[in-house]
Amino acid sequence: MFRRSFLCVLTCVMAGTIAFAQGQGVAIANATAGQLAAVAGMNAELSGVQETLAKARLAVVQASLEVPSKDASIRAAVEAVRAAENELASMRANAFAKIQASPNRLTSEQAAAISTTGGARGGAGGGGTIPHLTSAQGNALLRITDDLKQLSVTLTNARTAVTSSSLAQPPDSARTRANIDAVAKAEAALAAARAGAFAKLQATSNRLDAEQNAAFIALGGVFGQGGFTQPDPLNFNDHRGYVSLFDGVSLKGWDGNPKFWRVEGGSIVGESTPSNPSGNNYLVYRGVDAHDFTLKFEIKVEGDGGSGIQYRSKDGIPWLRPIPANVAANVGPINLKWMQTGPQADFWPSRIYSGQFYSENTPMGIMAYRGQVVEAAGLGSKRLMASIGELNELGKAIKQDDWNQYTIIARGPTLIHIINGQLMAVMIDDDLGSSNNWTGQFGIEIELFVKVSVRNIWLKKLN
Repeated sequence: MFRRSFLCVLTCVMAGTIAFAQGQGVAIANATAGQLAAVAGMNAELSGVQETLAKARLAVVQASLEVPSKDASIRAAVEAVRAAENELASMRANAFAKIQASPNRLTSEQAAAISTTGGARGGAGGGGTIPHLTSAQGNALLRITDDLKQLSVTLTNARTAVTSSSLAQPPDSARTRANIDAVAKAEAALAAARAGAFAKLQATSNRLDAEQNAAFIALGGVFGQGGFTQPDPLNFNDHRGYVSLFDGVSLKGWDGNPKFWRVEGGSIVGESTPSNPSGNNYLVYRGVDAHDFTLKFEIKVEGDGGSGIQYRSKDGIPWLRPIPANVAANVGPINLKWMQTGPQADFWPSRIYSGQFYSENTPMGIMAYRGQVVEAAGLGSKRLMASIGELNELGKAIKQDDWNQYTIIARGPTLIHIINGQLMAVMIDDDLGSSNNWTGQFGIEIELFVKVSVRNIWLKKLN
């Protein structure tokens, strides 16, 4: 991700007259095909030194975001910017003089458009994202960006002035050198202010970690100016802010009937067979109760039965369903401490239920089939609000007899089920007294004849 962000910054910093020819900046009024081709040729000629300048500017940002900051490193980076600005201005002046000596010469208004674009597009950063950023961290970075705004404007104006003077005809080298000195002075002032502000941030509980700092550098030390940005790509194995509910070797924290539950090959395994039938049976996690959270886990079901993950659930509540005779003969009287009531993220690959929202051991039952966004209020009427997709088509995202990545997101009355990166069902229960809105336990279900394996169980609990 950071490589892409860095290249984006380089593109923005390099832009200058490049943005102009690509149609991303100010348009050349009444430009002929020959004029556009001439400007494009100039851009190509300048691209190498523009990239050098972009890297030098980014090095200033990086030096200013070191803690503790080193004045010598900042000064060296600023001098590298000065050298690159000098080289670029000289090459730009020569290249533009050639255009102006040709039949494709630009009018003063057209040249001014290039100058304005070069200055305005010459800054670094502002777009993109910072991974795992908290709201408090984001607000702190916004304050830094806002506090440095005037210094940033001064730097942008100085850069614009360099472009303008290097495009003057005849070239004004003395003025260009003075403008480059102003750029170096503005770079140094901004870097010093940024270093001081960032050092204060890093001394607080909102400090950025190394990964976040690298992303902030890639943004040019500017935050919140980027407009439209894409979220970070899906990373199921990103566990920052999560805690593990399974140690991979034991059932520590879990409670269930040992006739059906064990650890095998780094997974929790629940198994029900004709000779050892379980009926509805649950392995309960006793280590935490949660209301708002994100839960990630991997699950595999082998056989014709099914499974599901309970959440916001409770035990000890009278069981509503009849217990089959073969199950009662095998396990004896029902033990309510191993029976759970509450929301369930269903997983039955052999049938149509995987991904749906099910209310276990309540009269509500199935509240949102796979492919549905449903709004309801407890036992009241339900309403289909939107369709995610056709039930059987969504089922193609589910792997038979293989591992599947399952994510459950619970925020207030909104409950979301995702399998292998595909949204499967959304349930919104506006009855705050409903069992769907309890604070409760997590658990794993086995039902009918089945072998269920669950591993990599990670919880990010918000309350």
